[in-house]
Amino acid sequence: MTSHLETPEFPLNNTEASDGPSYRMAHEIGSGAVVIRTENGKRSVCVKLDRICKEYIHHYLIPLDPRPSVNLELIYVDPEDLLFDCFATVEYDYGDADASQAIPEAGHAFENKNGFFIKVLDDPKTQKMFGFVDPMTGLVRIRQERKLKAIHPNWSTKAKVGEDIVELAHLLERFATQL
Repeated sequence: MTSHLETPEFPLNNTEASDGPSYRMAHEIGSGAVVIRTENGKRSVCVKLDRICKEYIHHYLIPLDPRPSVNLELIYVDPEDLLFDCFATVEYDYGDADASQAIPEAGHAFENKNGFFIKVLDDPKTQKMFGFVDPMTGLVRIRQERKLKAIHPNWSTKAKVGEDIVELAHLLERFATQL
């Protein structure tokens, strides 16, 4: 069992039940995992993210399919909310850089000296305007817009399930009997 300050390792290794796709509470799912969220009868494929604070961890999602056309934002999830863990990770394709842009907008990926990040609107309760998703760790960070190397507005994602690379829309079909 992990403490309130530890992020579960991914893939999840649970000795009480077999590993694999199933519903789990948000705090049991490692950051960077592909999950399916159901809200108001609609399902969306998301990546699960964590923000590690001094005394606790906040859990968030960003929708990947369908992805909003503008204003990609963090969606707060309660640690005990049930999400369908696809037992998959995200494969990012950043595409070509846009040399005409100097500042990334919410929903754009960009590269700085620390690597790639995705700029998202932050949860209004945090009193921050933007969060920055680190795709390598699945963590939400702050202040990453310094010393930009390139902006990638047309990034895309696929899921890596085992050794298979799968279109995100196909995950809903793949797990339809379990949802």
